[in-house]
Amino acid sequence: MACTLPETEQPEPVETTSSTATAVIVVERTAGPGDTVRGDAVTARFVRVSGGAVDDAALRMAGVAADIPPVGTCSTPSDDAPAVLGRAVELLDVGPVTLSSQATEGASKSTVLVPRLIPDPAGVVSGVVYSSRSADVFSPSSRVTLRSNGGTDLAEGFNVTVTAPHDVADVRVTPMPAGLDVTWDATEADPHDLVYVDVLSPAPRVVLRCTSTDTGRLLVPQIPGIDEGQIAVHRLHKEGFRAKGIEPGEVRFDVARVVTFRR
Repeated sequence: MACTLPETEQPEPVETTSSTATAVIVVERTAGPGDTVRGDAVTARFVRVSGGAVDDAALRMAGVAADIPPVGTCSTPSDDAPAVLGRAVELLDVGPVTLSSQATEGASKSTVLVPRLIPDPAGVVSGVVYSSRSADVFSPSSRVTLRSNGGTDLAEGFNVTVTAPHDVADVRVTPMPAGLDVTWDATEADPHDLVYVDVLSPAPRVVLRCTSTDTGRLLVPQIPGIDEGQIAVHRLHKEGFRAKGIEPGEVRFDVARVVTFRR
């Protein structure tokens, strides 16, 4: 006599540390006010969190959170950052990272992101951060390639190509009874891009941030006590990618034009 029982599924073992990293590579360009020229800034973080998934709080601890209000709303930026309780944020060593850009006229540019080790005695955030500041690291609408041949924590490296957005151009600010009428050139706008507008006091510091789709116009509500300052119009363009050991990855372009205003 023999008996059989139906096969039951065994629960998956719970991992205390994710085997993949979340990659966020940020390329920032700001022009103005006037003819002011600033160097482009590129930062990269390859984030892994012990005891769970990488969330907004972990990205904020890693210095790559995108604090953008929902489309059609405004918010006042806060200096308060939620802590990642009970978890350690690890910034991975992926080896040398290079950003290269192929312009439409055929000229190429290349920038190396310098790795820097950040020790953390508290054990909250530790590992390697990547950054570079250089003039014109990419041309508008060019193809941009980010490449790593691998390092201690990501042996096989990665190779990803994305398209840079147009620079923000022709920004105009017109004072209105209800606030500030902000316009910009959206002739070749990407429907997936967002635009956020920062109102900066004369200090300057951000006192209000409003988000819109890239339609070329946004009415910023009036702020009591702010009669002059600066307006920064940011075009935010994101492209995702995946590579072995990286899931998900994101290349984030943030290009901005700053102008002054007076009511």
